[in-house]
Amino acid sequence: MKDRGFISKYGLFATIIVTVVGVGVFSLPNRMADEVGTDGWLVVIIAGVICFLLLSLIYRVVLKNNYNTFYSMLEDNLGSLLGKLFGIIICIYFIFSVALGMREFAEVIKMYLLEQTPTEFILLAMIFTGLYLVRGDLSALVKFNEISFFAMFIPILIILVFATRGGYLTNVLPLLQSRPEQYLKGLTTATYAFGGFEIAYLVLPYIKDKDGIKKTFFKSIAVITAFYAIVIILCLMFFTKEHTKNLLWPTITLIRAIVIPGAFIERWEGIVMALWVLFYFTTFVNMYYFSGDIVKEAFKLHDIKLSSALIAPIIYIIALYPQNIAEVYDTSSKITPILSAFSFIILPLILLFTSKLKGRGTNKNEG
Repeated sequence: MKDRGFISKYGLFATIIVTVVGVGVFSLPNRMADEVGTDGWLVVIIAGVICFLLLSLIYRVVLKNNYNTFYSMLEDNLGSLLGKLFGIIICIYFIFSVALGMREFAEVIKMYLLEQTPTEFILLAMIFTGLYLVRGDLSALVKFNEISFFAMFIPILIILVFATRGGYLTNVLPLLQSRPEQYLKGLTTATYAFGGFEIAYLVLPYIKDKDGIKKTFFKSIAVITAFYAIVIILCLMFFTKEHTKNLLWPTITLIRAIVIPGAFIERWEGIVMALWVLFYFTTFVNMYYFSGDIVKEAFKLHDIKLSSALIAPIIYIIALYPQNIAEVYDTSSKITPILSAFSFIILPLILLFTSKLKGRGTNKNEG
């Protein structure tokens, strides 16, 4: 990876989308209906605007640091000790995110597909598969993301088109009925659903054409926002607000309930689970790679093969720690807000401030 400039604009676009859109999309309608009722899709659009601004902030940081790698920026701006500390905090955030997401993934697989398969086996299978892909270089990972984008979104969009047949648009009404504090809580939840866009730190230093990066950011966030909004609207149309609140994974229930006249597929569970695996795996493998890259640089390890192997047992232990899916969500609600605030806002602002303080940066290729 010493040769800079091997990632295309499409590679950046696909990497951001497949990293952000993980298994959370399957429970997002439930959380939004519970917090803001029928206004969930509007809140998601506002959250998308906020996340685009946060991505633009990351771009400013990378631009100011002349497209250096993430850990190099930490060390150059904060010094060796503080840079290592901040790098480890971000690594912990990624590890907790993928571990808890993996446990959620395993619980759904057990419920709908592999009822007799031990949770431990599902977790180990996912970790070893991810470990195999992560052991390659970044270019291989980006190529995987480029392929996965179409493999994920073409089938799911075709399936969701048929969801409109049994729904009623009036179920999305009335709008703007929640209290201000409910909108604030819902906006926070919706913003967390965009977690993973920090992968831009990893990818930006290796972009081939540095013109129009912010346009690529806008396109990627627009696709994610539109996808989230469509899923929420369809769940409300099909189930109503009250029923959506009572469904743990409304998106899965929606897809399972779809009936296509004349279709030769009798049960959708297999297709749904195949999509579920891909939606989680792309998030997992990208954040896993980023974590391994940070550990490699922080502890001066030989390559990412060793650092990713060291992280694997930690992911496994954290994923097994919750006793059930309720504990997974409870643990996530306690940890995610703090670490997300640090990763989304505090860290990029600190890096931007210290970069300007030290007089770094260039205005070339901006935008």
